[in-house]
Amino acid sequence: MPELPEVETIRRALDDRLVGRRVVRAILHRRDMLILPGDPPGGFSRSNTEAKPKRFTRGRLLQDARIERTLRHGKQLAIAGDDGRTVCVHLGMSGQLLLVQPDDGGESLGHVHAEWAFDDGTRLLFRDPRRFGGLWSFPSVEDLRRARWDGLGPDGLSLTARQCSRALAATHRPVKGVLLDQSRIAGVGNIYADEALFASGIRPTRPGDSIAKGEASALAREIRAVLRRAIRAGGSSLRDHRTPFGDPGSFQLSHKVYGRAGAPCGRCRTTLKGERLAQRATVFCPACQH
Repeated sequence: MPELPEVETIRRALDDRLVGRRVVRAILHRRDMLILPGDPPGGFSRSNTEAKPKRFTRGRLLQDARIERTLRHGKQLAIAGDDGRTVCVHLGMSGQLLLVQPDDGGESLGHVHAEWAFDDGTRLLFRDPRRFGGLWSFPSVEDLRRARWDGLGPDGLSLTARQCSRALAATHRPVKGVLLDQSRIAGVGNIYADEALFASGIRPTRPGDSIAKGEASALAREIRAVLRRAIRAGGSSLRDHRTPFGDPGSFQLSHKVYGRAGAPCGRCRTTLKGERLAQRATVFCPACQH
């Protein structure tokens, strides 16, 4: 699943290319991939309700709006128009936002669920083969924040020592499980939790409330540092992640522990250990992480 660096890489590319452009046409190919106010929280594709979806209008996907800004909180991205209308994008496990130039067509791509055409001929495609992602439409950014983002923890890229300490001290759960809990800290997933814990020398199995304030401060610092390095590398492309221009990220070449169970630690040469934690594959160094 794309984590904060992958989503931020996408947001910056869209911000550079789309801000100031007008949406001349918005097309929705699957109504169950769009969630409107009043729809089931998970959308009709993941709901057992017999209610009928509300009628879709193109204005719900920003048609005729001029793009004013892009935003991100944690793993979620939003595109806001100059009249307040806002579309939130959650990429799920396999979602992509791709920019297509007029002469590229993009017709060969499958699983495109929504697309936007802009006044300079550029098209933006939302594709999601596994359909774990989705689109949410809101009248304003404030409505988006109330409905979705207020329930998330502080953003990992700006995480402070105090926020990190508070999130950990409140629970006896393993520290990695706390980092994966988006209501505690937003944007950190399996890759960057393993990498930040290794960089800070903390074993992922330790209870959150056993982490001293100094350790929490170091962990917050390493979370920010790892996320920044990953953003500079365009994120980690392990399977589906691509920039809006179709390019893969390269941070997977710099992973110190993630996906390297059984390999030697690059710091002390001890064999890295892998185990299941918080229902996710977890890798750490038994010698370096205490």
